[in-house]
Amino acid sequence: MLTRITALSIALLWAASNYGLFAQESEDTGPFDAAVAAAQKRVVKIYGATIGRTPGYATGIIISPDGQILTANGVYLGEGSVRVTMPDGSQQPGEVVRRSQSLQTALLKVSVPTPDYFALPEQPAAKKGDWVLAISNAFKVAEGSEPLSVNIGVLSLRVRLDARRGYNDFPYEDDVFLIDAITSNPGAAGGAVVNSQGDLVGLIGKVIEGKTTGTRLNYAVPADLLAKFLRNEEAAPLVAATPTGQKGELGIRLFALGGRKSPAYIDRVVSGSPAAEAGLKTDDLVVAINGEVVRDSGDYRRLADGVIAGEEVTVEVKRKNDLLSVRLKPTLIKTSIPSLNLP
Repeated sequence: MLTRITALSIALLWAASNYGLFAQESEDTGPFDAAVAAAQKRVVKIYGATIGRTPGYATGIIISPDGQILTANGVYLGEGSVRVTMPDGSQQPGEVVRRSQSLQTALLKVSVPTPDYFALPEQPAAKKGDWVLAISNAFKVAEGSEPLSVNIGVLSLRVRLDARRGYNDFPYEDDVFLIDAITSNPGAAGGAVVNSQGDLVGLIGKVIEGKTTGTRLNYAVPADLLAKFLRNEEAAPLVAATPTGQKGELGIRLFALGGRKSPAYIDRVVSGSPAAEAGLKTDDLVVAINGEVVRDSGDYRRLADGVIAGEEVTVEVKRKNDLLSVRLKPTLIKTSIPSLNLP
């Protein structure tokens, strides 16, 4: 189910801009001022890698006094030098501790004390119909100590996420809060969703956009699921963090005959490689990588050159009359494994 901008959303945005909900200085005191002020001290800006048109920035929430930060998983965390801009404007290097594939979140660590932080509740801090506030660095509106954007909406319902990203299953596999607020924008992922008292409701999720309609889903990862992730109590296994953002190796070798315009048939699979572990075989025809269509060997080379070691990749292949989709994690390129040598 994908949401669209409704008349209610527009009215809420108008009310927010006219009643100081975007953290602008005002002498008036609004009903959410205390919640907004508390959240601003507990939300950070995150900067990292950029690949193609994917933004290299996001948002994060502080969840402990010793510098633990939760954010949405993404390519911006694939680079070795992740920068975290703290609420006071200071910049700190961020270390990726671990990731959750099922929740599409990541745990970071900075080496400075963080006395202001969100407590992760064991039970949801809001219910259907409650007002919620979304605080994030959408569109990178803040670079230093400037206040983050604040959006207001209503928590619609809690539901199991069953969406698709491109032509492949979106890897999120758990409940989400659907919210009537416009949060699905570049940079907003990893931001905080709080109730009117400033208690954490959830974490703004990654952008999910319908391939055919162009509409986006506004949702948050519930805070009680974040608490389970922090305690290592997820049902799904955790994906280990990668030490660098270097180019990854899939272990696929194509037939070189015909040059770049030849079909992307697999000639061989490197023994012990991610492709071998995923069960790919000689004569499989690669038709898509991460939802992008592979029309020929040139398309494959372009897409394969962009994969990052440790960042999960979805590869679709045609095997006789069957269409198969596999997920694999590229490894670091080793000199003992030759690179593709297409004309």
